[in-house]
Amino acid sequence: MFPWADLSLLIIRGVWDVVMDANFWLILALVGYQYRQMQKSQRRMFGVYNYSLPQQILLAGVYGLIGGSIGSFLLTLVGVTLNQLAFNYIWPVALVLMLINMRFLCFAYAGGLVALANIIFGWPEVNVPQLLALVAVLHITESLLIAISGGYSAMPMIVKKQDGRLVGGFSLQNFWPLPLVILAAVTVPSGTAPGDSMPQWWPLLAMSQEPPIGSSWIYVLAPVVAALGYTDMAIASLPQQRRWNSALHLAGYSILLLVLALLSAKYTWLQVVAAVLSPLGHELLIQMDNRRELAAPPRFVPPPYGLMVLDTVGDSPAANVLKPGDIITNVAGLPINSRYDLAVAISQAPTEFSMAFERAGKDFYKNSKFKQGERRLGVILVPDGDEPFYVEMVTDRYGLIDWLKDKFRKR
Repeated sequence: MFPWADLSLLIIRGVWDVVMDANFWLILALVGYQYRQMQKSQRRMFGVYNYSLPQQILLAGVYGLIGGSIGSFLLTLVGVTLNQLAFNYIWPVALVLMLINMRFLCFAYAGGLVALANIIFGWPEVNVPQLLALVAVLHITESLLIAISGGYSAMPMIVKKQDGRLVGGFSLQNFWPLPLVILAAVTVPSGTAPGDSMPQWWPLLAMSQEPPIGSSWIYVLAPVVAALGYTDMAIASLPQQRRWNSALHLAGYSILLLVLALLSAKYTWLQVVAAVLSPLGHELLIQMDNRRELAAPPRFVPPPYGLMVLDTVGDSPAANVLKPGDIITNVAGLPINSRYDLAVAISQAPTEFSMAFERAGKDFYKNSKFKQGERRLGVILVPDGDEPFYVEMVTDRYGLIDWLKDKFRKR
């Protein structure tokens, strides 16, 4: 019988040990820096930001801890072993790919190319099924984190589309430090290994290498600090809906890749299929999702009546009542059809007031009140179209090489 409870306890202890490692906190600090940059961009556009920096960093750490525990369990269950993953080849390939496009800094691309090199040329030495299983498990973990993140870290943005229009949208960016424990195989003299309490079917992917003569393999759990990132844009969809779609599609791709990786250990011809699916399937997934989002009509544009809410500011009257996409039609009995109308209503409204708004075609009426000593509703409205600060959608410049060219050109 598989020792689920004992193994889970060992993994939780191992993950906690990784959390205490200085490298974990270094990655968390880098995550905080990324969120700080996003916060500054939001303040430049709207004059406010909707999440506090400590909250972002705390949530990143908590979600990373959850993802690390689940990912570690899946890696252990499958039997992915550090000995045969060829990280010393994968990282250089990933860094070279990053020069072409920043989003290519992903094991789906580098791992797939290293696996194909092994299949075609016999070099570098790597266990292809285990490498692709690692890619699959990391992306399963990522899809889970995307799904459970909800509206966390959805940053409102003003976006300039390729047709020149300014529309509202959300930058969906998450970064998670990932404390992992992964199996490592070590040799001990034959006959000295402790009794094996694991079932015969484990691991699903066994070591392909034979131990030295007179020795046998035993598995230990090795700590590893990793990181995952998710970057997307919601223009035609609500942020949570966009996340759910991305998570669902990524999970489907990851599960298919994991199944192919497991089967390829027995049917070697499937290794080519899995190795090709790793980068091409990931790229196809991104392209299809982006094309679908950009082709749909933008959701956050001025309505024919009222004012549409892009987002709300935390700890404000609006945060407890309104959601992205709501259309404010009345505040304190005064009709709202312009920003001027809203400013007048806020200035004249009593401390406790009513708001009328439309959500998904239905009318709602809610009571709210200003905080003591403040007269602030706390709404971020969709752009009118003449805002001076925005982000521009660009499709042909992504890589580090382009970034360096820009820097030298400015000099």
